[in-house]
Amino acid sequence: MRLVTSLFLSSIVVFWRDRRPRVNLLDRPPGPDSKILGSAAALSVALPSSVLKCLSGLVSKFMPALVVHDVDVSNDCASEDYPAMELLYYTDAYEYLLYPHFDAKGVYHPKVMRQLCSDGQGAPRRLVVLWNARFVSV
Repeated sequence: MRLVTSLFLSSIVVFWRDRRPRVNLLDRPPGPDSKILGSAAALSVALPSSVLKCLSGLVSKFMPALVVHDVDVSNDCASEDYPAMELLYYTDAYEYLLYPHFDAKGVYHPKVMRQLCSDGQGAPRRLVVLWNARFVSV
């Protein structure tokens, strides 16, 4: 699985040289049981917090995160949980991104997928958010 993730991340990095790819946002690693929760434009690989020092390499290897934006969620997945809040943002590795992604914009931390692409009144919005890099496909 690590080799597949490394190859996938490498292919995205190559793709970034020319354009920002749209990726499918999955509920688990790609496979027969995975479900597409939405799609988004991939911006970059998120770096773990510098306070982790020597552990940041391990975090990048075992808990890689992508920075994505312009999330599009289908209606049938709008009420699904947004998994990155607890799995990524609420960790020492990526907590530093809560402020620029949400707090500085006056946005409550999203709990469900619908909140990534619209506000409480249904108005569209484009947030920059994290997604587990192992849970994407092109």
